[in-house]
Amino acid sequence: MPKALLFDLDGTLCNTDAVHFPNWIEILRPHGIEVTRELYEDKLSGRDDEESVRELLPDLSEEETRELLRIEEFRARQRASEIGPLPGLRALLGEAYRRGVRLALVTNSTQEDAAEVLQPLGLDGIFDPVFFPSQVEESKPAGVPYDAALDNLGISPDEAVAFEDSPTGAKAAVEANIPVVGIASGHSPEELIEAGVAIVVGDFADPALYEFLGWS
Repeated sequence: MPKALLFDLDGTLCNTDAVHFPNWIEILRPHGIEVTRELYEDKLSGRDDEESVRELLPDLSEEETRELLRIEEFRARQRASEIGPLPGLRALLGEAYRRGVRLALVTNSTQEDAAEVLQPLGLDGIFDPVFFPSQVEESKPAGVPYDAALDNLGISPDEAVAFEDSPTGAKAAVEANIPVVGIASGHSPEELIEAGVAIVVGDFADPALYEFLGWS
């Protein structure tokens, strides 16, 4: 049984794709980019926002990039109050607490964006440690954030389980040799399996998840 559960944020704890996908459609359209589901999943979901914008719009100045990201964050916060946790999340966190299992957050979101999601969900302060891109040398898909989490927790990779909804995040955890549960909230099971996850579930209420954790 794991000693710690390491969670991604966007798309894993809640379906934030329902927030960010329409935002990016609105924000990138004036720049001549039509955001399809395929483009969103390949270039935006699970990635560092600033890196994504630089890749999609390399001619933007740093000031223009910051302003575009500011607008996306503002609109995301306006929509964030309408989302809720994925089914079964609260029960899983409660069971982890009962068993003395540590809960950590490893995200490519900024601290400000994470707070805008965690607070409405009632999950602010639940996770310790928390790792943001500003705290590590490389963000996902590099395994560095997960390596840092393991070091902080003082555990080995096989004593943890990571939860990720995107191939980008899954590859990061796999690189750190952590078993990964793929949450199929935005990407297909096939994509997650290809990224190296050990099991795919639709949400946290799936009984197969508890069996995988050795909690059944």
